[in-house]
Amino acid sequence: MTERSESTERLFQQLDAVVADIIDQFASQGHGTAVVIETLQDVLAKRQDAYKRDPDPAEKDVSEPVNDWPGADNRSATTKE
Repeated sequence: MTERSESTERLFQQLDAVVADIIDQFASQGHGTAVVIETLQDVLAKRQDAYKRDPDPAEKDVSEPVNDWPGADNRSATTKE
């Protein structure tokens, strides 16, 4: 096995364990196992679509909102200079 395939297999095993825990957690809360698996598939599909649209949303430069609304520079009538 190559190093990459070993890494992929290790990742698979780790994720499989986490997913099994998630399924058990929600199934024990009264959700049917099949429903949990179907819902998990839907969640993963939506995340995959979002990733395809924007692989790293944290890379975007998000500027702070500006106070350019009409009343931003107006002082209250009770404020005195």
